[in-house]
Amino acid sequence: MSNKDPEKDKDPDTIRKSLNDVVQKLGQDSEASRRWGNSIHGNRAEWEKLKKQIHDRQKALKSLVVEKKAGTIGPDEFDSAFRKIQDELTELEFKVYNMRLGTKIRA
Repeated sequence: MSNKDPEKDKDPDTIRKSLNDVVQKLGQDSEASRRWGNSIHGNRAEWEKLKKQIHDRQKALKSLVVEKKAGTIGPDEFDSAFRKIQDELTELEFKVYNMRLGTKIRA
């Protein structure tokens, strides 16, 4: 398997069309809403798992901010933990996008 970046092999028009397709799939029209509903319905367990993971990470982030305000953790510890939680949330966000798009977009 090649380690080449597939985007480097495409011309700008092909890349633009690909990005436009992704944007259209993420649109807010009724067709996009229907596809999203179908995706959730077809992946109910995965969707519920993702929602719980996102909620847990958001709670952890809120708790971290409370600890910082209370002075129970230092700035370096806060920054490290904050970045870790933000990275986890970004990864979960990509999973949601991939579920919605039916693709495997990576961060």
